[in-house]
Amino acid sequence: MKKKLILFLFVLSSFSYAQNTQEFTDLYGDYLGQTPPGDTPVVFAPGIVSTIYMEHSAPTFSPDGNEVFWRVAKGFISTPDLRILPKTMKRIGDRWTVPMDSPYGGSPFFSPDGKRLYFSYLLPSNKPDGPYFVEKQGNSWSEPKNIGLVERFPELKSVHDPTVTRDSTLYFASDTAGLGMIKDHVIYRAKLVNGEYTKLELLPSCINLPLSCNYSPFIAPDESFLMFSSNRPGSLDQDGDLYISFYDINKDTWSEPVNLGEPINTRGQDSSPGVSPDGKYLFFTGPTTGQQADVFWVSAGFIDKLKEKAVKEPNIKADN
Repeated sequence: MKKKLILFLFVLSSFSYAQNTQEFTDLYGDYLGQTPPGDTPVVFAPGIVSTIYMEHSAPTFSPDGNEVFWRVAKGFISTPDLRILPKTMKRIGDRWTVPMDSPYGGSPFFSPDGKRLYFSYLLPSNKPDGPYFVEKQGNSWSEPKNIGLVERFPELKSVHDPTVTRDSTLYFASDTAGLGMIKDHVIYRAKLVNGEYTKLELLPSCINLPLSCNYSPFIAPDESFLMFSSNRPGSLDQDGDLYISFYDINKDTWSEPVNLGEPINTRGQDSSPGVSPDGKYLFFTGPTTGQQADVFWVSAGFIDKLKEKAVKEPNIKADN
C-alpha cells in the first residue's frame, strides 16, 4: 500500500508540474471552441479529444466549463497491449491547454457542483476497487479518497463509471461475479446517509434486464432520468445501444427504458453517455469509419420530448 501511495504521489506531482508548464492549443471558448451540434450527432473535437485511438469515455466538463476529463484506449480491447489513459484539458484565460495525462483512472465524472471528481481506480494499479474522489482545492485537487464500496460490500467485484446526483446519490456499474446472473454488468444505486454509503440498491429489472449487459450509467443531477448502454433485445448492435429511463422520485418508480434510436444509436457499440452541465448536449462514444470509437455530441433537446411520452405510460416500481 505504501508503494502504491508513493507511485500515485509521483504521478500526481508530475501532473501538477505539467499544469504549471502548460502548452496551449489555438482553441478558445466553451466546449473547446467547437461549433455546437444540432439534432444529428457529430464527432467532438476531432484531432484533440477524438483521435486515432479509441475514446473510452465521454468527456466530463466542470460546471464552470474550464476543465474537462476523459479516457483514451491505446491498443485493442482484450489484447495484452491495451492501455487506458485518462486525459484532461484546462481553459486558462479562455484558451485551452493541450491534452495532458491525468492521474485519475477510470471513467471520470464531475459532481454537479464541480467540487468533486469521481473515478473508478488509482493509477498505476488499474484495479476498479473504488470508487474514488478528489476534492477541488483552489486550482488543484486533494489527495484521493476511496469510498470503499468494493471493500465493504462483498457482492461487488468492481466499480465502473461512477455518476452522482446533487444530493450525492451514487450510481455505478459493476460486474456480476458472485450474483449468479447470466450477464456481464448491472447498475447499482447507493444513497448517502449521514456521510456514508450504507446500502446498495440493484436497480429494477426493467433497467437491469435479465440476460443482458447493462452498463455505463449517467444519472441526471436531479435524478430525473438515467441514461445507460445495454445490449438487450431490440438494440441495433449486440454490444449495446443507448437507453433512457425516467425516475419518479416521489413514487420510487422507473419508466420502461426507451432506445434513443437512430441517428444516435448505430450499427456499432454506442456507450458512455453524459449530458453537459448546462443540459444542452449529450456526449457519448460511438463508431466511426476506420476508427475503434470516437466521442460524439448532439443536442439534448430530445430528452424533454421523450419524458413527455414516458409519463403517459405506466412506470415500474423499484425491486428493492
